Amino acid sequence: MVTMKKMVEFGATCLKCGDTSTITAAPEDVINWQNGQLIQDAMPYLDAGERELLIRKTCGRCFDEMF
Repeated sequence: MVTMKKMVEFGATCLKCGDTSTITAAPEDVINWQNGQLIQDAMPYLDAGERELLIRKTCGRCFDEMF
């Protein structure tokens, strides 16, 4: 039997430009990441830009401008 995770939406704000994005994730996956699991293992369904916004609070556009 496959169990579907309950996904929730939450806002994440870029500290450089102030834009807020909505990220959809399972709360237990966020907790696993906060407890030390690598974000790509905890939330493999997020794209690189979404993970970067969570890790460094920098949106994809600002990240690209910095590098």
